[in-house]
Amino acid sequence: MQAPEIKPSWWYASIGWVLIFAGGALFVYFLFNGLSHLTDSLTQLVVPGHAELSLGTPATYTVFLEEQSVVDGRIYSTTQSVDGLSCTVTMLSGSQKIPLRRPGMSTTYNLGSRSGRSVLEFPVKVAGQYDLSCNYPEDTKGPQTVLAVGSGVGEKIIQTILRSLVSMFGGVGLGVLIIILVSVKRRAAKKRLAAYANPSQ
Repeated sequence: MQAPEIKPSWWYASIGWVLIFAGGALFVYFLFNGLSHLTDSLTQLVVPGHAELSLGTPATYTVFLEEQSVVDGRIYSTTQSVDGLSCTVTMLSGSQKIPLRRPGMSTTYNLGSRSGRSVLEFPVKVAGQYDLSCNYPEDTKGPQTVLAVGSGVGEKIIQTILRSLVSMFGGVGLGVLIIILVSVKRRAAKKRLAAYANPSQ
């Protein structure tokens, strides 16, 4: 006589393994894709110097000092102190100066050939053209370095990490749960079959 089939089949557990691998793959994808495009929206400026910024969204913009950077094919590496470097932001229509301050949250990034840390921030209430100018005092010499300006970098880092973790733990957690449920149900089915086969025990 053919032995009774134990249900559910172990094939159902393969669904759990698929979810585990999918969760891991999504974790890698979201993390790599998010971080690799993190600096795409930043405008770079070699200082001493100035740059015209087209700021289309009212927000708080952060100025990053890039210790390692590449601009127009030239490599910049800041190992010297930039003490004394002073920056101003001016709205071109009306020549209104925008106050600069220390950032409320420290943000850093290290992506390939670029690494930076937040050093200043300024609020923009009206979209438009702005001039960012950074120079050393007249009697002071300092190294050339690269600044990058943009908004929402800290939020993008947090969103990328959260999305990656949710994908991983969601897929892995659900996959493990399915495997455990299949295992528990099969064990219970085995006990029922054993009790049916040996009713006197």
